Amino acid sequence: MKANKLGGFDIVAPIYDVLANLVFGKSIRNAQLHYLSEIREGGRVLILGGGTGWLLTELLRINPDCQVWYIEASAKMLEKSYKKIANLPRANVHFIHGTEELLPLHVGYDAVIANFYFDLFSSSSLEKPMKKIGKSVLPSGKLLVSDFTENDSWWQSAMLSAMYLFFRWVSGIEATQLPDWQHQLRNLNFDCKKSKCFFGNFIKSSVYEIFRRDTEYGAG
Repeated sequence: MKANKLGGFDIVAPIYDVLANLVFGKSIRNAQLHYLSEIREGGRVLILGGGTGWLLTELLRINPDCQVWYIEASAKMLEKSYKKIANLPRANVHFIHGTEELLPLHVGYDAVIANFYFDLFSSSSLEKPMKKIGKSVLPSGKLLVSDFTENDSWWQSAMLSAMYLFFRWVSGIEATQLPDWQHQLRNLNFDCKKSKCFFGNFIKSSVYEIFRRDTEYGAG
């Protein structure tokens, strides 16, 4: 996804976390924290769409020696993230203003965190960023995903529709509905090793590994 399409998140940056907490309580936060301990100590970590940086501070708290590449399309979100770690002397964080299109191709990651990132894409455009992410994960690495899921609940469908309407209007995201990100990950040889649901099965946190690799990480 083009970075300029996500610039609209600058508008909601000051209230983003408060808004999420009002709607979902602690579920959003708990889902993203649930599998952080799966990341190898001192490993290389890529965070896609990190938002305001609260997850970054939590990661550095439990894994202070890890190296982080932090990609965020919103300049305001990136600024808030930088300020959160400014006083952490051991923090080794590379901030990148953009999207997965600016992934450093020479770096392989022990873990990639993609929280509420895949839901920004339409079903037809999701395969490309997923492939790019897959090539950046080391053979022994993991993909940590937290995102919304669809089921037969009418109120969850209504919430999804309202959220997409809001963020298309405010931030100009391309998606109009939730893509089947779980199905697409399976098609790209990502194997779900463990998962846990939150907020009435509306949010799922999962740990993936690639069980078959056709290309080496870092390939173009």
